[in-house]
Amino acid sequence: MIDADDGRAERLAQWIRQLPLADQVHLTGTTVVLERIRQRRGATLPHPYDEATLREAPLPRAAAAEARRIAALYAAAPPHLGPDGVDDHQRIVNLCQSFADTVEARVPGAADPRSESAA
Repeated sequence: MIDADDGRAERLAQWIRQLPLADQVHLTGTTVVLERIRQRRGATLPHPYDEATLREAPLPRAAAAEARRIAALYAAAPPHLGPDGVDDHQRIVNLCQSFADTVEARVPGAADPRSESAA
């Protein structure tokens, strides 16, 4: 279970706090789901991650890049069904891609210029 008074709100990146409330909820909610998967799976995750690096990153570009890195790792991982019958690895991919897409769409300069020139 997630402890609501663990200091998480105080550590939330300033750039996230400056986004519209809907985007704040989306980004922080995404990291909560990633945290729950990590806590549930523990050592069985093929590529350990720390979702706090997404919500506490000092720069939006760093958060988006880390989310894309995690997504790429899990996109290549074999399926692993969660308790609800949904592939945890695909869920991680989708969550991380959505996180990165939102950051890059909402924060000017957050997109990696190398990925923009490749598009």
